[in-house]
Order: sequence, then structure tokens, then C-alpha cells
Amino acid sequence: MDVDKHKTHPLAIISVMLATLLTATGQFLFKLGTANLTLSWDIIQNWYLIGGFAIYGISAAILVISLKYGELSVLYPVISLSFVWVNIISFEFLGEQLNSFKWAGVSLIILGVSCIGFGSNNGASSSSKGDAS
Repeated sequence: MDVDKHKTHPLAIISVMLATLLTATGQFLFKLGTANLTLSWDIIQNWYLIGGFAIYGISAAILVISLKYGELSVLYPVISLSFVWVNIISFEFLGEQLNSFKWAGVSLIILGVSCIGFGSNNGASSSSKGDAS
């Protein structure tokens, strides 16, 4: 895959989205791991915490690789989707309530990430027109 510093490869965006889902999963495991958390040597046997850290590490590796194939200004805001995933996971698996303010926040995050993505595509085409002059 050729790297063009002025374009973000679609697979890079998909990879970052996967990384955000993994990050949210790690946070979910952290939450589960806190149920019986004590500050003792038993913490090294807390498989939820260990799993959460492992998933965080995998997520970080995916993010680092993805950054090679895209613009930081496009890919980094996608990381905010982890807030969306956390809200969905909390609602589905922890029974946490999502009120209208939380839904509004989730909607604004999705809208913001979409605007940045679309703005990147429009900016690339307009800047290339300016370069031709």
C-alpha cells in the first residue's frame, strides 16, 4: 500500500474504528475488574483487568499502524468514537441508562467525526486544485 501523506486510506479509518471498539471493550473489562478489586497481590489474578490491559495494548498497536496510512487530523478525532462505544456497551451489558443528554452527546460525536472526515475529502480536492495553479 503506497503512503500518500495527504490522503487517508479507508482501511486506516476502519482500523482506527476497530481500535476504538477494542478500547471500549478494554474499559468494559476494567469496569468488571473493579467489582472485586483490592489493593493486594490478588490483583495479578484479576483476569478482567489483565484482559483489559491486553486489549488496550492491541488497540494501541492497531492505532500506531493505522497512523502510518493516514492524516493525523483525520484519524485522531475518530478515536472519540470510543465514547460512543462505551455508552452502547454500558447500556447493553451494564444496564446503565442513556438519557437524552447522553444520546445528544453521542450524536454530536458521530456528527463531528463525520464532518472531519468529509472535510478532509473536500480539503484534499480543493488543495490539489490550488496546487495546479
